[in-house]
Amino acid sequence: MDLIFSASIIAAFFAGMVALFAPCCITVLLPAYLASAFREKRHILKMTFVFFAGIAAILIPIGLGAAGLAKIFGNFHNELYIAGGLLMVVFGLGAFLGKGMTLIPMPKRMMPNIDMASSQSVFMLGLFSGAATSCCAPVLAGAVTLAVISGVFWKALVVTFAYTFGMTFPLFVTALIYDRFKLEESRLIQGKLFEVRVGQKTIAIHSTNLLAGGVFLIMGVILLILGTSGNAYWAPESQVAIGNALNRLANALVEALMRIPDAIWGGVIIGFFLYLMYRVRK
Repeated sequence: MDLIFSASIIAAFFAGMVALFAPCCITVLLPAYLASAFREKRHILKMTFVFFAGIAAILIPIGLGAAGLAKIFGNFHNELYIAGGLLMVVFGLGAFLGKGMTLIPMPKRMMPNIDMASSQSVFMLGLFSGAATSCCAPVLAGAVTLAVISGVFWKALVVTFAYTFGMTFPLFVTALIYDRFKLEESRLIQGKLFEVRVGQKTIAIHSTNLLAGGVFLIMGVILLILGTSGNAYWAPESQVAIGNALNRLANALVEALMRIPDAIWGGVIIGFFLYLMYRVRK
């Protein structure tokens, strides 16, 4: 990926968005986010911030020079996929059993509420996603290296932040639209509560839990297959083609937008991030 050859903030931002569709990124990051969003749909924007924080806790240190961290994740990529796959299977089974993401039973006929347990679970998913997507980090490290050489440390920090925010930007936009139009009040999103009788015990399972559990299980099985086969970087040709097309489009956009000074782009990106934080607090 040569999109981020220069240390431009806007280039880093677009590179992050393109990196989301890289084989080792979208296979992990997007399903993990969607599954956690299904479980915490009443607070999806807040949970997106928690998920972002988990990813940033891994990628930002890598971008600021912790090359050894990226090397560790790279050397144990298959093992990471196996561990992550097992984690996804546990979460999936917990959802099917009507329990929270930390396997704590939910109150009957109630939607999941935000608490420390669920926040920690989503943060854990973010950490795992950041570690699993560290294969994209060399691109980020190259941009930050150029920024550091320029003698401007704040720019290296902003470039790293812009890359990480760009990777999760589509998720934030989706959460913002979801929150703005109160989609959680629609019948489709509210779903339906099912009661399954097992012996003398009745288990209440919400339809969104079933959906989240299905996503977790499918993702877990895929990760286990890729990890045990030693083929964690595999991707279908269609996905590779989409990634190449997005890369060409992003290159064209960056070339057109780089006429605007980096300081302005840094202000715009950080400003939008602060606006999202304001929406969460509100």
